[in-house]
Amino acid sequence: MVTTLTQDMNLIETKKIQLISIIAQVYNFDILVEIEKLLLSSKIDWWTTISQAEQNAIDEGLNDIKLGNVLSHQEVMQELNNRYKGL
Repeated sequence: MVTTLTQDMNLIETKKIQLISIIAQVYNFDILVEIEKLLLSSKIDWWTTISQAEQNAIDEGLNDIKLGNVLSHQEVMQELNNRYKGL
């Protein structure tokens, strides 16, 4: 599995370098604008790539913030120090 992922990443990096080389040779502004539009429109919203459980956990955390259910950094560090004394 790792080999396939590494191979895929290598192919992607190679393709990106090829595209950069091709784009560097374009001197038509309109074409460059269209390439930019295409690339910007193809960006994937990370929210749609995470699981429903992850989305729910984020929503729950944001709701906690709205309700004031938060701890300061100092409070968190104190709790960790108390919980893991001696480590």
